[in-house]
Amino acid sequence: MKTNRNFPAARALGVLIGSIATLACAPAAHAQQRDASVLAGACFNCHGTDGRSPGSIVSIAGRPELELATKLKAFKSEPPPAGTTIMNRIARGYSDADLEALAAYFSGIKAASAAPRAKVKGDGK
Repeated sequence: MKTNRNFPAARALGVLIGSIATLACAPAAHAQQRDASVLAGACFNCHGTDGRSPGSIVSIAGRPELELATKLKAFKSEPPPAGTTIMNRIARGYSDADLEALAAYFSGIKAASAAPRAKVKGDGK
């Protein structure tokens, strides 16, 4: 009976190819996350660093991804939602894939915890 001595080498080659393919996917996922963080830089101007607004503009960190994606795409639509100030012009500069990446990015950031409510004289709390 003749045995195939190349079988262990073929298996090793398959393992090597599978390992390379697996490793190739990791940097791609990291690059996509990095790209979203770069795209998000424009958002920080109004919505605060990491989407946590220090002022009257809405904080977007930690909001549900679907909600953010839907709103961002609505800003890009014609006509934009009523009361839109500048977001319609900003959203048009992004592809739908960019807007989805931004929604995923900001939904993954922990929202700022609410400041404790100050006691007001006479409110009974």
